Amino acid sequence: MTPAGRAAAAIELLASIAAGADPADIIITEYFRRRRYAGSGDRRAVRESVYEVLRNLALFKWRVGEAGGDSSDARAWLIAVFATGDTGDLAAIFSGGQFGPAPLNDDEGAMVERLRTQASTPPPRWVRLNCPEWLLERFDRAFPQTSDAEVDALNSLAPVDLRVNSLRSTREKVQAFLLEEGHAVMATPLSPTGLRAQGWLPLANTKAFKDGLVEIQDESSQLLASVVNAQPGERVADLCAGAGGKTLALAAMMKNKGEIIAADVSASRLRRMTPRLQRAGVTIAHTTTIEASALADAIEPVDRVLIDAPCTGTGAWRRHPEARWHLTPERLAEDVATQLGLLRDGARLLRPGGWLIYATCSLLPEENEEQAAAFLNDHPEFQRVPAEQYLSDDQLTATGLGADGDLHLSPARNDTDGVFAVVFEKAA
Repeated sequence: MTPAGRAAAAIELLASIAAGADPADIIITEYFRRRRYAGSGDRRAVRESVYEVLRNLALFKWRVGEAGGDSSDARAWLIAVFATGDTGDLAAIFSGGQFGPAPLNDDEGAMVERLRTQASTPPPRWVRLNCPEWLLERFDRAFPQTSDAEVDALNSLAPVDLRVNSLRSTREKVQAFLLEEGHAVMATPLSPTGLRAQGWLPLANTKAFKDGLVEIQDESSQLLASVVNAQPGERVADLCAGAGGKTLALAAMMKNKGEIIAADVSASRLRRMTPRLQRAGVTIAHTTTIEASALADAIEPVDRVLIDAPCTGTGAWRRHPEARWHLTPERLAEDVATQLGLLRDGARLLRPGGWLIYATCSLLPEENEEQAAAFLNDHPEFQRVPAEQYLSDDQLTATGLGADGDLHLSPARNDTDGVFAVVFEKAA
């Protein structure tokens, strides 16, 4: 692909991502699956261009708008990239050649002139932090003293974390296996089964992955297994199991003894779990698409219920930088209502004395602390379980959490995805 061809591909991808049909990584993967002619260098260059725009989208939206352009136009964003940065010859890229973007029209040419002569006005706060303006008040409530640092950290690159399958190996052995294949990894500070890569890692090509010794999973998600604290022989319901990352971690913690009911409304997500279970040697997990509201009538009460609830995903913006621009107040309200329903259903599934674990990958109070308070207010038969009952002293120290608190991780403080978890115990 020529530089112009790469720019045209980036514009097409940015437009598709802005439409919001699927996450950016899925859209990019599918785009190149249909274009086998693109070499690895082309794919990498286009992907880097797309994510460079997505991680600074507020700035490009603001610059384009200030210069009189359409701030929602993906082509205008890339014009701004070339017009304001040292990234190549704008005229050569937008030349109208074969496979390249069309030449600039008169309005775009005028926009470029204004972009190049824009006054050095300091951008507003929402632009500096690359965050929709309506969300800043929520972050200010969540982090009264450190809001800007927390939001800014969501613009950084996320590390590549791995979870060692303790059913098959140990962290030290897998670390050595990967090093033999040329991949340096180090132990994670919070998860006892975690490894962190020093850069991009072609994990699927490694023997350790093929043999079921390791899976990609952010350290914060790994720590949720510690929060659930499931014991061998217990029965656990994973109500939003998805493709099975946490189900796999729980099975390892339970030493593959007991039962895990992995439920999700999406059959396609559950189908992706099957080969992962087989590769990991997990035999205690059973999948079902039964709605959580009906599950309590279909099975006997369980010992633990994990609700990794659908949420805004604000804690995972490092991995999905485009997601912030698809979020609306209406979507937030829908997520909060869904979470309330799942908590009610989870409470019905639990035996007396059992644990209900509610978790999100969100940093917003409405989905976290306020949701927990509302649940306790409506369910007096439950009480909160302090973190000291499911995290070790070392984990409490490393996270900076209080012994009587809940799990609350963020990129700024812990270099993990943003994750919240609270444990409720049902009266015996």
